[in-house]
Amino acid sequence: MAAAPFLNLAQAIANTPTTNNDDYKALVCVFLYGGMDNHDTVIPYDQASYTQWSNIRNTLLSQYTNKRSQANLLPIDTPARFGSRQFSLPPELSGIAQLYQQGKVSLVGNVGPLLEPTTAASIRSETAKLPSRLFSHNDQQSTWMSGQTEGAQFGWAGMLNDALIEQGQQSPSTFSAITTSSAELLITGSNTTPYHVHDGQAATIDVLDMFDEPNALQKHFSALGHKTNNLVEQDMSTQINQAYSANDQFNAALSEVSVALPAFPATPLAKQLETVSKTIAIRDQLQEKRQVFVVAMGGFDTHSGQAQSLPKLQSALDGALVAFDSAMQSLGLSDKVTLFTASDFGRTLAINGDGTDHGWGSHHFVMGGAVQGGTIFGDIPEAKLNHSLDAGNGRLIPTLSVDQYAASFGQWLGIDQHTLENIFPNLLKFGAPPALFK
Repeated sequence: MAAAPFLNLAQAIANTPTTNNDDYKALVCVFLYGGMDNHDTVIPYDQASYTQWSNIRNTLLSQYTNKRSQANLLPIDTPARFGSRQFSLPPELSGIAQLYQQGKVSLVGNVGPLLEPTTAASIRSETAKLPSRLFSHNDQQSTWMSGQTEGAQFGWAGMLNDALIEQGQQSPSTFSAITTSSAELLITGSNTTPYHVHDGQAATIDVLDMFDEPNALQKHFSALGHKTNNLVEQDMSTQINQAYSANDQFNAALSEVSVALPAFPATPLAKQLETVSKTIAIRDQLQEKRQVFVVAMGGFDTHSGQAQSLPKLQSALDGALVAFDSAMQSLGLSDKVTLFTASDFGRTLAINGDGTDHGWGSHHFVMGGAVQGGTIFGDIPEAKLNHSLDAGNGRLIPTLSVDQYAASFGQWLGIDQHTLENIFPNLLKFGAPPALFK
């Protein structure tokens, strides 16, 4: 039973047509566990806004080794609609800043879970309809992935894949939804089951190494289905055998294809994205034309020691995304693969001494050749306290819902508006999804 979460990962392998670059698309979610500090991701750069921001965070900023002085920040092109306001990225995100300037990355500002458009005034008057269990890690992780708090069964990327199956754009298959992490809820649907890969190969059960006879457990379950009248045992045997078959197919595909990729940094996130890159490289052997991936990185719950931990996390994120962009370029698939970030929530603008607390709205990156790069979608509220979008202590009330953010990816995959409205039932309460793609 302990192995069950792994063993029923695979469904029957579909006989789908061989894919090609022209008809291939993939989404890659980088989930940042803990709540990434949006106020130290997109930093005000014009003098008035920077002074306002730095005064609020002065005590925390003094603790950074790599200072957040204006001279040390990386200014990015800011759309004219922000008027005199300008923005920058911290020095640890130099690679992402360069990709932004090259038109390969865009920012999506102030995204978060919403049930309806909300302001500070409507919260104070207790007329606002709010998402359940705001500021709770587990619940907001689940809400970002599924629209529901902890205990949800299906995630929105899994439901997007279900829709592709229902619309006949692909057949049910083992390798259409792949995770290298624990964020499988995002890519789980009623007809979509996450498949786990690890360190560049199919995930395996380590206990099998304890058997002296090779493939002893596999042989046992292969025979069990024919020997038992117990329906539970028969189903378990079927699932296990399908998992073995899927693993054999995946590893065989890897062995058949010589995948030469640019070097990835030796960080956990970069290695996950390297695994995703290798999996995308064998898409023809796996017979996939649409795929959704999720990778994850933890450590962003920076209640304390933020000046020491956050720059390291940002540097690791930067190196991983830059390497992934290079990998997609080398595979000739930059415009066929879109990467985006997500997180539990943002963080407070106010500090608690040497850290920040749980927020709500946050800013995220979207990367890929199909993306309208070098711009900012959504809003970046002013870095001040007690404004109309401040839920308290500089917790940003989102102005762009997760529904809109996610629906834009569904549009890119080719899912029709009616289906998107079924997947995201609150979508009609907001404006159109941001036009992220060319």
